[in-house]
Amino acid sequence: MSAASLPYGGPSLDVRNVFWLLASMAFVVAPHLERTPAWATIFCATMLAWRAWIAWAAQRFPSHWIIKLLTVGVTVATLYSYRTFVIGRDAGVTLLIVMASMKLLEMRTQREVVLSIYLGFFLVLTNFLYSQSIPLGIYLLFSVWFFVATLVGFHRVGRTPTMRERLVPAGLLLLQALPLMAVFFMLFPRIQGPLWALPQDARAGVTGLSDSMTPGNISQLIQSEGIAFRVRFEDRIPPYQTLYWRGPVMWNFDGRTWKASEFSRAATLEYSKAEKPVRYAVTLEPHGKHWLFALDVPATAPPGSSARDDLQLRSVRPVDQTVRYELTSYLDYQYGEKLAGILRRFALSLDEDRNPRAIALGRQWRDELGGNATAIVNRAFQFYNREFTYTLEPPMLGERDPYDEFLFETKRGFCEHYAGSFALLMRAAGIPARVVTGYQGGDINPLNNELIVRQADAHAWTEVWIENRGWVRTDPTAAVSPLRVEGGVNAALGPIGAMNSLIAADKFGVLSRLRYAWQFANSSWEQWVVGYNVERQRQFLTQLGLGLNIDWRTMALWLIGLTFLIGGAISLGLLVRDRPRRGEPSLVAWKRFCAKLAAAGLVRAPNEGPLDYLARVTKARPELEPDASEITRRYIDARYGSGATANEIRELRRRVRAFKAA
Repeated sequence: MSAASLPYGGPSLDVRNVFWLLASMAFVVAPHLERTPAWATIFCATMLAWRAWIAWAAQRFPSHWIIKLLTVGVTVATLYSYRTFVIGRDAGVTLLIVMASMKLLEMRTQREVVLSIYLGFFLVLTNFLYSQSIPLGIYLLFSVWFFVATLVGFHRVGRTPTMRERLVPAGLLLLQALPLMAVFFMLFPRIQGPLWALPQDARAGVTGLSDSMTPGNISQLIQSEGIAFRVRFEDRIPPYQTLYWRGPVMWNFDGRTWKASEFSRAATLEYSKAEKPVRYAVTLEPHGKHWLFALDVPATAPPGSSARDDLQLRSVRPVDQTVRYELTSYLDYQYGEKLAGILRRFALSLDEDRNPRAIALGRQWRDELGGNATAIVNRAFQFYNREFTYTLEPPMLGERDPYDEFLFETKRGFCEHYAGSFALLMRAAGIPARVVTGYQGGDINPLNNELIVRQADAHAWTEVWIENRGWVRTDPTAAVSPLRVEGGVNAALGPIGAMNSLIAADKFGVLSRLRYAWQFANSSWEQWVVGYNVERQRQFLTQLGLGLNIDWRTMALWLIGLTFLIGGAISLGLLVRDRPRRGEPSLVAWKRFCAKLAAAGLVRAPNEGPLDYLARVTKARPELEPDASEITRRYIDARYGSGATANEIRELRRRVRAFKAA
């Protein structure tokens, strides 16, 4: 038996090792299945099954021509599925998945095994292009563990290892890598801009407010329990009813839909009255649009954004990743006492052919009250307070005159029904009005005193322009359901969503505490892991005493120094742990075997391992191959395997004693 044909000669591509790799690949691809086209999922599963069949039944590998045809086919299918010749995030990930699955069909040698595993590591990273949540991070950590365990299995000498013999060494390797990983994460120079997003299609599938509002769209958003943003106040949290988080401002109205207008221009915010300042920091979740949310009303725009003359904040770039910004807002303010003629016309525009009864009612109030804006607003509030109901499930409204149906027939609606109809009535009464959408309220986490604003807190209200007072916030929802603005949607309508229902039913508050703990963990994760940007790194380095003016050269020196320090400490520990013990039976027997060969003129070189030494011995003395091969195999099993029994050690010693090289 030659050295090349020994069962322990290099990584064994036996069935169990191949199945471990296929299972690891399927595990890391699984989170992508909901995003990839159906054909890609079927193709990937087919490739994995084909490779498993090749390993199980010892079948032939496909020819290079088949691989080339498949490559062309999946490339064309990917480009067709995404209707683009520019490989963006979704198309690129799909192409990588199908190519990695095809690569398994070419896996014949150790080099191709390692390449497939490295492709698996790349697939791990692609999951972060879609989410950076804690559960996904834990899931992908297991993916890395399985790939490392697969690599251990392919390099195990002598026999195919058990599951424990794969997972334990792989886990130890990951633990040993943690210090270096932490050093590189904290000290490696950060880059500006999103690390885990691509501009072409990174905004796909984000939930949040829209730049238009029709009856029913905000009530649909209320069903979502997703987090919109988190807020940390410098001092005490303001009263709940003052927590209006300003977002898109709607000027355009076609009789049914209110839309944000590009008519608003960048402006310097100047208030004739600005009192009760509140300082806070917002951690905003990605929503794919340009607007930033601020407590009504912001004093200035944060860096990287601009303020509009309708008090809306807009980011220079779309919010495709979690962003953090600090703001100061005024709870008591006066703004816009002068209204330009073009803005006045814009804020009074109506489609006279739609919602005629609502328009007639507004004009009736104007005539009865002599155009007194304050009196007209109060009359409208009395109108809503008498007969209307605040509900999450309002009746469907027609396409042509939806607000007529709401005001005079159904009289059941959510905040967008009241805000939209109120602005319509005000415009009909000759009062400039616009709709503002955003969020109202929030949930305070007692663990860190952080305010959590969810999609379920989405809200719409109205602003009217009054002579000598400027733009004044008026919330008609408060006239119908005061609890909505004083305690939130759950206070007004009862628990919404499965989680809120469970928390409400929990008499001991366990679920509520668990939810707050989870939110606290998510907040810390977002702040110190996902949101660890240039600014955060600078703060961390300042705390270490490195100063604010640290440059790339200094950072590189620190990285190199700490890498050598930690790597050296780990290596020294491993050397001490694994140093050969003089009295180790298998090592003593091996040295005696080598001494016999050296006496015959076959001296082992210091850098020559057992297999290389065996290959040289059998080449020089073919007649020694059977005994030398058996002794070498038994030594490798005892020295590098899971441990030899006493009988196996005795058998190794016996064979060495009986071996004759002369």
